[in-house]
Amino acid sequence: MSRLNIFFGHFLELRSTLIKSLFIYLIVFFAMMPFANEIYYFFSQPLLDQLISLNGSIISTKLTSTFIVPFKITAYCALIISLPFIFFQIWNFISPGLYKNEKQFVFWTMFFGFILFLAGTLFVYFLIFPVIFSFFVSSTPDDVELMIDISTYLQMIIALFLAFGLAFEVPLLIITAVKFNWIKIKTLENNRPYIIVAAFIFGAIFTPPDIISQVLLALPILFLYEIGLFISKNKLFNRH
Repeated sequence: MSRLNIFFGHFLELRSTLIKSLFIYLIVFFAMMPFANEIYYFFSQPLLDQLISLNGSIISTKLTSTFIVPFKITAYCALIISLPFIFFQIWNFISPGLYKNEKQFVFWTMFFGFILFLAGTLFVYFLIFPVIFSFFVSSTPDDVELMIDISTYLQMIIALFLAFGLAFEVPLLIITAVKFNWIKIKTLENNRPYIIVAAFIFGAIFTPPDIISQVLLALPILFLYEIGLFISKNKLFNRH
């Protein structure tokens, strides 16, 4: 009976944590909604800067897209902004059941996980977008009037944000796997050829269907993989 009470106690705590996390997200989201169009303009600016040379434009082929696209972008931004507060709620839920060394590792893993995901997002916006958009816009034939559908643009940028955000988690995944002895450093080093292939496959799946985007995602993955290996070799991270 006591075990059942403990189980329901943890279940109620988990439910409370999820409700608080959802509440935090909704507060951030509704606070940002009045600025949805400004947020959309910020994320469309890298493309608009390139379209100027061709007098191109972003268009909407559906009436609802003019509302839904800024809505979705705002929802995505609200999630990113609210993540630290959500992580704090999760931390309060799991930390009582962890040892001191486990608490330190989980805390810093969550912290750097968020930082790396944010770094991947910023990397896309400030470095990848200008390269990709410049290449495609400059490749437009002279007799073609370039007009980008707003919904298509949304799908592309969200896919790139998520792809690079996840790719930037690679060092953290490697460090965690090595620390808990899920895989040996020697195994990771010996499997570099497979990692190279996997990086390009990942790039092909999560980027637009062109070799430029694929390479621009695969190369950072390989670089971050080596960083993860380098840090894992440090005795401070490699001990259990």
